[in-house]
Amino acid sequence: MSITYVCQKFRFKVASSLISTSCRIGFFLLIVLLTSIGCQRKNQAEDPGVWKKVRLDFRQIDGQGLSGPNGGKVAVNYEFCLPARESYWKKVRKIDPTAQKHAGSAGRSGCTSGQWLIIGSTHQKDYLRVLYRLASLPYVERIEQTFWE
Repeated sequence: MSITYVCQKFRFKVASSLISTSCRIGFFLLIVLLTSIGCQRKNQAEDPGVWKKVRLDFRQIDGQGLSGPNGGKVAVNYEFCLPARESYWKKVRKIDPTAQKHAGSAGRSGCTSGQWLIIGSTHQKDYLRVLYRLASLPYVERIEQTFWE
């Protein structure tokens, strides 16, 4: 055994013992955390003009998307016209799982023969975000409250 060989082995063992297993794990977790933060989508600034397309009285709707007196709360339904294209309908369904398509109905929104009446509900998680995302779609002109008769 040469002295150079022994020194190289000794130096390697000293260096590896200084970096403990917990330190290695901590460093690994830090790298994973920083990578995941860097890969997250940044929230775009909300355009307040989008809310002009939503015609609901939010003063009457609580945090769960319900309206009415205690003991008699009900969901608030809303409606809008959607151009009769399957790709648009798929996009709406991704945003709003409560959305129902009513082809051939005009509703209060006055949908034409080339449009589908879409009815959704505020009684869902993050209903305000859902409404904002729907109103942000360029082919949704306005969202109004549905009044059942």
